[in-house]
Amino acid sequence: MRYLLGARVLLLRACGAWLLCLGCAWSAASFESQLREGMQLRRAGQLNEALALLSAAQSLAHGDEERMRAAGEFGMALAQARRTDEARVLLTRAYQLATEAARPAYALELGLLAAQARDQATASRYFEEARRSSDQRLRLAASLNLARTLQKSERLPALLALSADISRMGEPALSLNLGHQARELGATELAWRSIEQAHSQAAAGSRLQIEALDALAQLYEDQGRHADSLALDQAALTQLRPLPQGALGELAIALEWRDARLHKALGQPPQSLAAYQRAVDRIEALRADIPIEMDDGSSSFARLFEPVYLGLAEALIDASDKLLPDQRAEHLRRARDAVELIKQTEMQDFLGDRCAVDAVKGGSATVIPAGTAVVYTVLLPERLELLVETRSGISRFTERIASDELRAQASRFARALRSSDPAFMAQARQLYDRLLRPLEGLVTAQQLDTLVVVPDGALRLVPFAALHDGSRFAIDKFALSTVSGLSMTNTNASHESQALSLMAGVANFGPVVSKLVLSDAGRGLMANTAGGTERSLRESLALPGVTREIGALGKILPGDRLLDERFTVEAFSRAARSGRYRIVHVATHGVFGGDARSSFMLAYDDLLTLGNLQEVLGAEALRRHSLELLTLSACETAEGNERAPLGISGAAIRARAKSVLGTLWPVDDEAAVRVMERFYQLIADGRVSKAQALRQAQRELLAERPFAHPFFWAPFSLIGNWL
Repeated sequence: MRYLLGARVLLLRACGAWLLCLGCAWSAASFESQLREGMQLRRAGQLNEALALLSAAQSLAHGDEERMRAAGEFGMALAQARRTDEARVLLTRAYQLATEAARPAYALELGLLAAQARDQATASRYFEEARRSSDQRLRLAASLNLARTLQKSERLPALLALSADISRMGEPALSLNLGHQARELGATELAWRSIEQAHSQAAAGSRLQIEALDALAQLYEDQGRHADSLALDQAALTQLRPLPQGALGELAIALEWRDARLHKALGQPPQSLAAYQRAVDRIEALRADIPIEMDDGSSSFARLFEPVYLGLAEALIDASDKLLPDQRAEHLRRARDAVELIKQTEMQDFLGDRCAVDAVKGGSATVIPAGTAVVYTVLLPERLELLVETRSGISRFTERIASDELRAQASRFARALRSSDPAFMAQARQLYDRLLRPLEGLVTAQQLDTLVVVPDGALRLVPFAALHDGSRFAIDKFALSTVSGLSMTNTNASHESQALSLMAGVANFGPVVSKLVLSDAGRGLMANTAGGTERSLRESLALPGVTREIGALGKILPGDRLLDERFTVEAFSRAARSGRYRIVHVATHGVFGGDARSSFMLAYDDLLTLGNLQEVLGAEALRRHSLELLTLSACETAEGNERAPLGISGAAIRARAKSVLGTLWPVDDEAAVRVMERFYQLIADGRVSKAQALRQAQRELLAERPFAHPFFWAPFSLIGNWL
């Protein structure tokens, strides 16, 4: 993250310095002072204050020159704050107002924004324009950025051709950018030479010198020279700590994170734990300002949040071994909290939205009921850690198995169940031994009858109810439910004895099929349909069991029904927005993929996306009275995609629903009707929890020989509030 982003920020700052030389006299002292102070704050990383001053300066500007400067500086501050659309508007305005001599500097900025948006053609055009500048530094900066757009085989020769001019220029920002790119390409000698030049050229104690120390420390770490890397990393931290908090940003996180890794590699666990905690503290302070998608298109969850949070969790778990019981429990609770942070950021990454998750996290203080255990599965490289919390406290169980091996076992088991493979039992027992057998002593001692699982990675694909102890399925021993994270689960009990329901379903699809075939998912479905036409796709999508399902549930649940042509997106929206319903049951095709953009359901006339769900079910009337339950009875998760089950959880978050009942794979019509009918009968009766109601419905189906295979009863997954 810091290498691409760091290089971009360096060039922005260098460009900002060049812009100081572009103009003439200021038109007014007040404009000059506002602009100058705003520029200084921007360079210091104090962006909120900088944006306020630069906005004020823009309103005071008179004449094209002042308007150009104000728009340019304000645009660069917005770009630094990653408000890219607003930045593009202002930088375009500055570009249009600029003289021929000044325009290349703004072309460089617009090229950086285009590259960030992965619009390589536009980026290259702007960089080529900037490269025609009379200012050599600007030409070299443009050439460096243009090199990033080249194929790998062309990129290194281009950098080598630039290296002599950059070395002679003595500009540390350019040398550092060159060094980062060389390291990415494996050109170690060029990387060392360029970064060492940047370090010697940068002013003592400046951010540029700290970034050069960071880059040198990374080169040492790459070579396994941990002690040398640690010395440089700590020198950078020493220089960085006196700077204003706003100036530290992601660089401080990177340095603390490396400090933690190096102490661990050097066999210094206490120092490693302390550094991981500092890194997490810095992340939490800056979390709102770290984008979900980085400038190079990578995920900040995968590159930053997950490895740092998981590193802290592992360090806390390891340290707990040597502590007294009370201290051990406190360390394990802190490790659990770190895992919760992973779950929150992963859901934000899946949805592409922080606000939806922030709106539900921490919404209710969870008191774990007697008889219930919350089980966190924590996949570490060489072992599985199970953190189990009950009303009596928190425990830890360790299984020695590589995470890759466990993921492979989970994926094989999920495939066997989806395909109704009769030879699933060996895998069901193998996974039971890994995931549930370690808990048996605790289950007996505390008389546990409900397990709430917080699964990790490929374990989300596993219906825990179908694990087998050699004598019986797990569903015969206890109710099982899943939560995406306890901090994102509303566990408040419902106080409404009779809840109105909205039941919507499609047996025969209408205009939505024409829209579906225009999507990537629809084209894939049509290619796998006999005949490969829109008509054949429409026929294959038909769900004849839905009519019976909605009819049967209508006899159990008071409320309203939208079936076939009545289930349009508009009609569903209008009904849901009334806020009358506590249960929403949707029986239609739906697929949850690896992110929110690849997840959707089918109404009669149009696609219903997760974004639609938030708009419809997140209406003001529903915010005052949360949905108790959202059921997606014919939806499925994309096969083999371990993130796909997050779509079911994401639907609940988008809809502000306490619980969601979904299915992991396409369900047999008869099985779906039987399970849903019995589940709702028990829910309406009100004497058992949702988790126990689903358990009874599944066990009744399991008891019938035609439905004994887990293919029929195991795909039903209750996520969220299990009470």
